[in-house]
Amino acid sequence: MTSAEKFAKEYLGKVFYFCLKKTGNDDDAEELSSDIAFEVISSLSRGASPENFDAWVWTVARRRWAKFAAKKYYKNPEQVDIRDYDDILAADDDVERDVILSDDIASLRRELAFIRSDYRKILVSHYVDEMSVSEISKKYDIPVGTVKTRLQNSRKILKEGMNMARTFGVRSYNPEDVAFSQSGSIKKINPWVAVLRKIPKNILLEASNNPSTVEELAMELGIAVPYMEEEVDILEKSELLKKIDGDKYITSFFIMPRECQEELDRLCWQYAERNYEALWKLACKAAEHAKEIGTLNGTISDEDVKMYFVGNVGFRVYLSPFTNHILVDHFHRKDGGTWGFMGYEKGAKLRPRTPFDNSFHSADGIYLGGYFANGFGFEEKIYKIYNNYSMPGEQGRRMLKQLAVSGGDVSGFSENDTFILNEMINCGFAVKTDDGKVLPRVITIGDKISEIMQPVWADSENTRLKEEMKALVETAKEIVARYCSDSLKDDFEYYVAKSSFILSRMATLIKERGLYTGNSREFVALMY
Repeated sequence: MTSAEKFAKEYLGKVFYFCLKKTGNDDDAEELSSDIAFEVISSLSRGASPENFDAWVWTVARRRWAKFAAKKYYKNPEQVDIRDYDDILAADDDVERDVILSDDIASLRRELAFIRSDYRKILVSHYVDEMSVSEISKKYDIPVGTVKTRLQNSRKILKEGMNMARTFGVRSYNPEDVAFSQSGSIKKINPWVAVLRKIPKNILLEASNNPSTVEELAMELGIAVPYMEEEVDILEKSELLKKIDGDKYITSFFIMPRECQEELDRLCWQYAERNYEALWKLACKAAEHAKEIGTLNGTISDEDVKMYFVGNVGFRVYLSPFTNHILVDHFHRKDGGTWGFMGYEKGAKLRPRTPFDNSFHSADGIYLGGYFANGFGFEEKIYKIYNNYSMPGEQGRRMLKQLAVSGGDVSGFSENDTFILNEMINCGFAVKTDDGKVLPRVITIGDKISEIMQPVWADSENTRLKEEMKALVETAKEIVARYCSDSLKDDFEYYVAKSSFILSRMATLIKERGLYTGNSREFVALMY
C-alpha cells in the first residue's frame, strides 16, 4: 500500500471529523478537508517520505487549519504564523486532544467513565466544555498549578487506559439475584428501599467478602463511575455497605452463598425428619391447654390453632441456643433502629418447603405474633395498608385488642377506626357476624402465653429437642464460618440464627405426613 493509498484509506474520515470539529459546519469542513487532502497528496507525489506518517499528516492538517482560520478572519493567509494559534491548536504531544477516530473516541469516553471524579470533572471541563486552565481554576476554586498537574496526570491515566484491553465483569451482562431477610425494628433508614433493583443487589454481591473500590465495582457491573458513585453512596447511607481500607467498600452483612445454603439445608432436614412428630405433639399439648384455660375466641379452627403452636414452640426451641436479643435488638443503627439484614444467593438446590415466619410488632404492650405459612390470602393488601409489615400497625393492634376484650362490640369506635376496621375485615384479620359484632380473626392469647406453655416446658421431649438443637447450631456455626468473612465476626451468631429455618422444614413435614389437615394460612395470635 502506497502512502497516498494509506492516507485515503485511513485518514480521510479522520481529517473530515477534525475539520468538522474545528469549523462547526459541513460546508467549511468539506472545504478545509479538501485543502488538507490536496496538500498531503501533492507533497507525497513530489516525493515526501515522512518517517512518522501520522505526526506528519496532523502537522499538515493543523497548518492548513491555521491558514483557513486566518482567511476566515480576514487576514492574509500567506503571512500567518501558526504560533498565533497555539491556544486553539493541539500540541504535538497532546494526543488526546486530536482523538478523532471513532474507535478512539469510544475508548476515550470509556476511560472518562471509569476515572476518578476529581480528575474526571477537570478533563470534561477542558476537553468537552473547552474551558481554559484559568477558567477551570476559577470554577472549582483550585490553583492553576493544581489544574495543570491534574490535567497532566489524568492525560497519562487516560492514555494508559486507552491502551488497555479493559473487560467488563460477568455481572455487566449476567446479573445475579439475591433474596433478603430482616429482623428487628426499622426507623427512618429502611434497608429494603435500597435493594429493590438489580444494580444494588449485584453491588452487594460483588462486595460480599470482597473489598472493592468504586472503580472496580463499576468495571464489574459495566456502569460508569458517576452512576456507581451514587449507588454506592445510597448503600453506604443505608448501612448495607461500609468503607474500609481507604477507598474500598465491603458488604456490611452476610450474603449466604448457594453452597452454604445447600449444606445447611441437608443439616436442617435431618433434624426435622427426626423431630417433626415430637414438635407436633408439643404443639397439640399447648393448643389443648390454651383451650382449657379459655384464651381462644373461636374464630380460628382447632387445626390452625395447633399449627400456630408449631411455630410458637418451634421458635422457642430454635432460639434456645442463642441469647434472647439476637434477632430483636442486636444491631444499633444511626437512627435508633435495631434491624439486622441477611442475604441469600438465589439458585441454591434446596428441597421444597413451606416457608414459616414469625413477627412481633408491639405498641402499648400489645403484641401481634404471627407464625404462618407462605401465601396466605391477605398478604398483598396488608403490605399496602399497614406500614410495610405483614401485620396491622399500631392502631390496628389496639383495635383488635379492644374487639377481643369487648366480645366484638364496635360501638366505641370512631369514624377513622371504622375505616381501618373495614380494611382489616377485607384483609381477613376480623370477621363481621350477623348480629353486627366484629370478632378478631386471630388466635386470642391475651396475657396467658406463659401459663399456656407451662406443660410444654415441663415435657421431656421439649428438653430433648433443645439439646438436639444446640448440637445442630454448633454444626451450623462450623458451616457458616467457612463462608462468612472475618469482618462480620461481631455479628456471626446473628447470621447463624438466621440460617437454619428449622420451622419451615417442620411445617412441611407435618403437612406432608398428614398431621395437619387444615387449609388455612392465617396462624396469627394476639397477646396483650
